[in-house]
Amino acid sequence: MGEAVDTRTPEFRHYLVRRLGLRREECVMILYFTGEGLFIAEDFYSSGQRGEVVIPLRRTVRRAFDLDARRLVVAHNHPSGSALPSDADVAATARMRAVVEALEVGLDDHCIVAGNAIASMRSMGLM
Repeated sequence: MGEAVDTRTPEFRHYLVRRLGLRREECVMILYFTGEGLFIAEDFYSSGQRGEVVIPLRRTVRRAFDLDARRLVVAHNHPSGSALPSDADVAATARMRAVVEALEVGLDDHCIVAGNAIASMRSMGLM
């Protein structure tokens, strides 16, 4: 399936900060890529609340198949100001990874954005 999408590049990180960094409600983005790591599409979800947003797993899988995407990156924000993943973030990522990888779609990273700070769950060894 090729190498994972590199979420450490300055351009990628700047994009995430611009899209998520200053939002007051929690939002989640699903980014879809080819097997070679070329960007296909992005879906953006907002709960309108400050505490939590759920990753729409069924919708994400359906969209990945519709796009023939082979790789995903999840990103969401923490309006609290801390980019550290919560236990709920780690559990949701593990659940999503198990489902999409069983369907031959790679989950390359889950990035958490708080202001200008970004935490990569892959870089942290959490996935």
